[in-house]
Amino acid sequence: MARHYPPLNALLFFITAARTLSFTRTAEELFVTRSAVSRQIKGLEDFLGTSLFKRAKSGLELTPSGVSYSNALSLCFADIKLATDAILGCEGDGKFKLGLSATFNSTWLIGRLNRLHDLHPELAVAFVTNALDTTEESVDFSSGEMDAAVRLGTGSWPGCQSDKLLDVHIQLVCAPELLTAARTGLSLPEIEQHPWLGYKHLPELWPNWLAKAGGDASAFARKRVMAFDNVAVAVQAAVDGLGIIPMYRPLVDPLLDSGKLVVAHEFTMLCDKAYYFVCPTSYATHKPTVMFRKWILAEAEEFMRRRPALHCVHDP
Repeated sequence: MARHYPPLNALLFFITAARTLSFTRTAEELFVTRSAVSRQIKGLEDFLGTSLFKRAKSGLELTPSGVSYSNALSLCFADIKLATDAILGCEGDGKFKLGLSATFNSTWLIGRLNRLHDLHPELAVAFVTNALDTTEESVDFSSGEMDAAVRLGTGSWPGCQSDKLLDVHIQLVCAPELLTAARTGLSLPEIEQHPWLGYKHLPELWPNWLAKAGGDASAFARKRVMAFDNVAVAVQAAVDGLGIIPMYRPLVDPLLDSGKLVVAHEFTMLCDKAYYFVCPTSYATHKPTVMFRKWILAEAEEFMRRRPALHCVHDP
């Protein structure tokens, strides 16, 4: 039996709510009531058989399914916007395709996209996402798959323009219930008494952190680390209280702010890698890239200016 398309009007409601992270603002933009937005989203969730949004202390959040779906739909809606602008004779600036990890998008970028939309409503942004942050990720722009990328690395990509966005720190975090009452963190010996979580593609995080924090270097060899090949699954395991996990700051900051995770130890390790905005050296001839680059660099600068100082040492 042929599968039906999802309700197309509901997709517009969803993609708008995914950008604004607010049913109220979505209603204002689409000139409908808030209850109409809720009904459309609920209908789409029923059709898909999964939740797309969840309520949190900090407000509305996308679920992992919601993040994945909105990323995929961003390509479709960017094309629809361009096609519509062409028919209407509007002066659009074209589609901007950004390559980045799903984790970076869902934790740091997505909550800022509404400010971009307010500043440049004419810009059609589409995301090309992948699961992991690695320095080996391609930044070959010749295929046209993406116009620019956010990458974790040292800033050296041959033939590319790269601008540092965010420094990255490693800090141990865990679910609140793993800390005893009135405690703000665990000692190094206490950390060893808890289960450890990690990532298959980043096996060096635990031993590097222990070495810099002054912990027992042999503890890692004795310890069985439950490693995951999916970052979202690893983070959810930590939220569910299954163990302590090293995570990147600032990517973990929203979970710390919401109280879903807490700092397990105050020591943070500054990585030699940072997040960079990477684009072709010829980016100045592509107006959408120029616009997005200026905006994201300003957002990152403001974030770093407001970010509290972290107690850390550099990881060479």
